[in-house]
Amino acid sequence: MIKNIISRGLLAVVVCAGVAVAAVMDPNTRMEKVRDLFTEYGPDAFKLLQGLDLGGTGTSDSGKGAQVTNRGDIAEVAKSEDGNSFVFCVVDGKWAVYPPEPMKVGSDAMTATDANGRPFVATMITALRNSPTPGRAHHVRYDVLTPDGRVQAREATLWKSSELLMRKNNTGKKFFCGTSVKANP
Repeated sequence: MIKNIISRGLLAVVVCAGVAVAAVMDPNTRMEKVRDLFTEYGPDAFKLLQGLDLGGTGTSDSGKGAQVTNRGDIAEVAKSEDGNSFVFCVVDGKWAVYPPEPMKVGSDAMTATDANGRPFVATMITALRNSPTPGRAHHVRYDVLTPDGRVQAREATLWKSSELLMRKNNTGKKFFCGTSVKANP
């Protein structure tokens, strides 16, 4: 009885304080939201995922008002609730979006290796080509070094361009995007 009263009291305090704990977004849900950005903005979605402004080139409304309206949705996709997941994109073999190291945007992604020296972007491309689900690959494992020198297992969910655009890719660029999360042991 006392436990129930205490539990209700704590719940009331949390509700009254306006504290909400957000659930971590499922990788496929995050990729669906990335697809929504590509559907609305086309290749400009890369800029949005990097946190850059479009300068009024959005297609849903005119000018910067459209950017402000959608900024919350974009932040929801690009930012991690738990600080542990992120969206990345590779275009024509170069990083287009890479939050762990933003300075790498525009550099060669094909030479990137994981903590064990494996070419992880090439591994991701191979996984997309060999996936039983056309245009998508799930649970692609790779390892990273954490800032304190530990090896951390991660896994990526990947969607190729035709899945993101919801049509054949006629942009003249080959690309895919994915979301990376800490792997479950």
